[in-house]
Amino acid sequence: MHYEETLLKQLVRARGLLLPRAFLNAYGKCAAGLGLHGMTLDVRQYRRWLKGDIKGYPMPDACRVLEEMFDRPVHELFTMVPAIAADPLQGEVIHLSPAPSVMWTTPDLTATGTGPGPALSLHELMMAAAEDSRHSAQAADAVIGRSTLEALQDDVVRAARTFHNRPPTVMFPESKNLRDQVEHRLGQTRQPGQITELTYLNALLCLLLAEICMDLGEHDFARDHARAAWSHANNIGHIGLAVWARGVQATASYWNDSPREALIAVNRGREHNPTGLVAARLHSITARAWSHLGNTEETLRAVHAAQDARAAGSASHDDLAVVGGLFDWGPAREERCASTALLEVAQRRHEDLDAATLRRFVDLAVKHAERALQLELAAPADNRSPILRTTILLDMAAARVLLGDVSGAHETVQPVLELAPELRTFSVRYRLRTLRAPLGRLGTQAAQDLIEAVTVFGEASTAKRLPPIS
Repeated sequence: MHYEETLLKQLVRARGLLLPRAFLNAYGKCAAGLGLHGMTLDVRQYRRWLKGDIKGYPMPDACRVLEEMFDRPVHELFTMVPAIAADPLQGEVIHLSPAPSVMWTTPDLTATGTGPGPALSLHELMMAAAEDSRHSAQAADAVIGRSTLEALQDDVVRAARTFHNRPPTVMFPESKNLRDQVEHRLGQTRQPGQITELTYLNALLCLLLAEICMDLGEHDFARDHARAAWSHANNIGHIGLAVWARGVQATASYWNDSPREALIAVNRGREHNPTGLVAARLHSITARAWSHLGNTEETLRAVHAAQDARAAGSASHDDLAVVGGLFDWGPAREERCASTALLEVAQRRHEDLDAATLRRFVDLAVKHAERALQLELAAPADNRSPILRTTILLDMAAARVLLGDVSGAHETVQPVLELAPELRTFSVRYRLRTLRAPLGRLGTQAAQDLIEAVTVFGEASTAKRLPPIS
């Protein structure tokens, strides 16, 4: 049976250069002699050359070096020719057995046929095995620098902490670029600790991307990012992050008018048995989902469950709270969430609820909104969110309209109208709709004036004016 190999391999063997370091040394010297200083060659690429496992020919400078080394045109060097058994007299075969000239056949893993590969001497087999072990050791030891990992950690934390104060149109490309960097670094390390940390950062960034997509009204994209975040969190056993991801899936679903899908995501989050602030957040999101279904009892139950979970929990051991910003489920956000849920129920059930029950829900919404505003204004300046403040004020204005106080609602809305267009996110514009609905039912001139003011405000949103997805 006849086998083939490249002419290059035969010439390399004939010159005693089969060992990669011997060939690379000769290659570098030849390149320098041609004025091509600093040329390098990867060992794996060298081995592919020997096998002829390339498409076309090497780069022009590499071809010049090969032609100079072997005095043959490059197309001849990569021509397949009949294999020649190694000559023991060449010093390439080490006589380790009673039959030093015996040859082994190796399987051709790239061939479509079932025949054996070219014959190799014992020395070639040993050399190839040693080279494979060296690569294996290098891969096992692969690690990224500590400063590189710390820089990525700092960048992710900074993105999370500035999330509520920066436009989503600016945050998205930055967050995507960060996520791409993390993905790239994941392919550069084999250290378990680094893989875990990078996977954690990856999950955080997926959640950032999900939140930004929701701010821009792209809820299907948000669910894709949240699902990926859950997978990353689940893979490293991070319960808090996995539950947070389920909460984002639920939020994207009820914003997309799919509250029952939101409840499915919530129930999947409960499978992790969350506690503390993570559980409080999940209960708050549950309240929002039930409110979109107009279920008064379940909405109230979830609001109370969120309060109980917060009272029983602590942020002292919550590493998500340490990240801060978007991942700090503070009491102001919880109170705002409650006011929004109660108002949603009141809006959806205003025709069939008796006056006393409707008034009860609206009064509760006002109390939660007032507490949320007090907490937000009392927070340190760098922890305040203009978007959170705006949504709280819009909840308060909608509640006042439901109580018939259009003048009070108009006064409450005035600070809202100062919000920059690039921060008028989907959640802000949704609440404008919640505010316009009861105003439209009043039919007064004061109500119409307020409708016009908030409509102009919403139409000027940068997010609303983004081109549609094709």
